[in-house]
Amino acid sequence: MNYRTLGQTGLKVSEIGFGAWAIGGTSEAAGTQWGWGETPEKDAISAIRRARELGVNFFDTADVYGNGRSEELLGKALSSEWDKVYVASKVGNVVRNGVGMKDWSREHIVRSCEASLKRLKKDVIDLYQLHNPEVRDIQKGDWPETLELLQKQGKIRWYGVSVFLPEEGMAVLERGKGQVIQLAYNALRLEMEEKVLPLARKKNVGIIARVPLYYGILAGKFKPDTTFPTDDHRSHTLPPETMRELVPSADRLRKIAGVASGDSAGFAQWSLKFILANPAVSTVIPGARNPQQAEKNASASDGRPLQKDQVETVQKLWRDDPYLRELRTGL
Repeated sequence: MNYRTLGQTGLKVSEIGFGAWAIGGTSEAAGTQWGWGETPEKDAISAIRRARELGVNFFDTADVYGNGRSEELLGKALSSEWDKVYVASKVGNVVRNGVGMKDWSREHIVRSCEASLKRLKKDVIDLYQLHNPEVRDIQKGDWPETLELLQKQGKIRWYGVSVFLPEEGMAVLERGKGQVIQLAYNALRLEMEEKVLPLARKKNVGIIARVPLYYGILAGKFKPDTTFPTDDHRSHTLPPETMRELVPSADRLRKIAGVASGDSAGFAQWSLKFILANPAVSTVIPGARNPQQAEKNASASDGRPLQKDQVETVQKLWRDDPYLRELRTGL
């Protein structure tokens, strides 16, 4: 496993981190499913511990993943190792009176932070992130003061913002608050390369790349007509019309990579290496629901970077594809 510095935090984090959304299991919010289906606790903990054995030291979660279950599982698996690894969590998503909404108030953030610490069995959260605020909240909210208060109280070490869209990432960078940005970035989603990633690198803001395998599409696991069960968020985040566009695009990438059809592990490794080819990226956080998936993810950090011509070919494919250039989804 290789390591990179997470921006201004100075933390040396594994190139391949651990995205702990999926292990949270089912999670319904305001009538919408945001989980991945059930993951047995034994499998989830085994995945976390196998990742650790392979050098992973950065784990990303959120209070809403499985309604707290993801944090609890990390606490069970890592409570004896918190002095050796880092955890990032998020705050801001709530359901009140059956309606999903955001809450960036000081009261909610402080209370949620304390609840996350208890679930994680930890004294301090290494990185605390706002969970996908809109531009206006990034620009005008008093969240920096709240998060800096938590720093002074010793409840968090560093803070950042998770974003959906490039304009949100730019708003974070322009406000100049926070040390890290988490964003969607993969071989089918390059919009962040245009402005956000270059400016983040210039300002030494750490970048966490999420959705690196596009929910399995960039591991070549699906066909254009693949559908998902109702307890899996992909039943609505990857509707049939999206699958019909993205799966053939992913197959074109597989051919660029020179990976044989059916070699899911090889394609996934290539997809993770593509992200790591961008020097602005500090860590990539694919999910893992069992030890085998954790092993496949970790194998991408082998010190053998992707060839420059492959990266440039992927970038040209994205620029030349109107559908990919305009694709903006809440990931």
